[in-house]
Amino acid sequence: MVGIDLLRLYESILDNIQDAVYVLDDKGNYLFVNSAYVKMLGMSRAELLAYNVHDFLKTGQIDVCLADIVYAEKRRVVSFQDVYDTLYRGRGNYRTLVVQTPLFDDMGHVKNVVVITRRLEQINEDYKEASVSSVVSGFSARNDKTALPEDGSIIAESEAMAEILKLASNIAQAESTVLVSGESGTGKEVIAQYIHQRSARREHPLVVINCASLPETLLEAELFGYEKGAFTGASATGKPGLFETAEKGTLFLDEINSLPLSLQGKLLRAIETKSILRIGSTKPRLVDFRLLTATNERLEDLVNQKKFRADLYYRLNVIPIIIPPLRYRRQDILPLTFHFLSHYCTKNNKNKSFSPLTLQKIEEYDWPGNVRELKNFVERSVVMSYEDTIEIRDIAAIAAPTEKAAYTQNPVPDLENLIEREVSLEAYLAECERRYVERALRTHKSSYAAAKALRTSQSSVMRRKKKYGI
Repeated sequence: MVGIDLLRLYESILDNIQDAVYVLDDKGNYLFVNSAYVKMLGMSRAELLAYNVHDFLKTGQIDVCLADIVYAEKRRVVSFQDVYDTLYRGRGNYRTLVVQTPLFDDMGHVKNVVVITRRLEQINEDYKEASVSSVVSGFSARNDKTALPEDGSIIAESEAMAEILKLASNIAQAESTVLVSGESGTGKEVIAQYIHQRSARREHPLVVINCASLPETLLEAELFGYEKGAFTGASATGKPGLFETAEKGTLFLDEINSLPLSLQGKLLRAIETKSILRIGSTKPRLVDFRLLTATNERLEDLVNQKKFRADLYYRLNVIPIIIPPLRYRRQDILPLTFHFLSHYCTKNNKNKSFSPLTLQKIEEYDWPGNVRELKNFVERSVVMSYEDTIEIRDIAAIAAPTEKAAYTQNPVPDLENLIEREVSLEAYLAECERRYVERALRTHKSSYAAAKALRTSQSSVMRRKKKYGI
């Protein structure tokens, strides 16, 4: 009796959440569907429980059975699914996020598949609601409160970034030199801040300098300081360098690959002896600092080209951390987008959101400028858009605008003539879509190449080809 009551409780819980949930057996038969899924499909519960998920595949209502991937590869599958009238009975076209999770038996075989699906618009709306909420809670999974970044600035949904944060947290308490590598804009300084904040030196300063930002003569003076009268224009009292400013704290040298050869030997000596020599002085000064460095070039290549000292490279590369570009950790793109969107909406007193199609394009774009480019894109979109729902057709043009792009846009069509003919907006957009897909197929010959050019899936191109009779 208790078991029956507990089962009813579970079903009641699933029936009262807004996400559509269903459960399949190992053959694809429906075992359970909740009310949200019934409503989404517009089919009765009894009708659905008599179905096998492959029935939709046989009738052509779906082009890919995601559950088959779960069965075959025995792993969780997360994907987008485009929803059309043909399947969802007149409820419109929209995009959903689908998460399919396998449940295993004692032999390691997939026994069931639990599927949760939610409309992308709903995710966006929920995030907007949370971002303006006056109630913000905190939770730490560990008693030592080291599981989360103190400043809350690091967004790490991808497995790659989660591993990097784990490594950074693990080595934070050490005194070893760290070399952070990655393309420009990947967040190397953020990782340096993360390490410093979790170290025993966090109560002391984190001193940051970009080695590419100053000419050689000024860089040496900034790093090591100088005595009074050391050179023309020097301060009458002298000046401590950044090594001294970082006393008991952390010194972060960004773009260490730009450090001139003439200063590399002096830096190596400072690291090995924990002492520096001011310009114009003959008396070494002991300094207590931890050194973190970052590079956007492969230092090994610079060593081979005789542009970087091998002994300094090995001294810096005690603990290497390599940050992958954003295009290789796409799970971070939308969380970062929502984070920046909330920040810039608050900063500019706006209440805006990206349309589902724009979010799809944001996730599919490669972001050659990485997180920095994404951040600039979101700020530009919030400030320059007129509507509360931001709709952007060409992400690249907004993310990295160029003077050339401004002069290569398609001319505005004769819209007045279309309005006079009372052509509906739906018909106009459909015609634009048809021509665009037709042109892509004609230019790129295959549907796969066309899909890549259009930054969409091949199945999406094929659906439109069939829809418009191309």
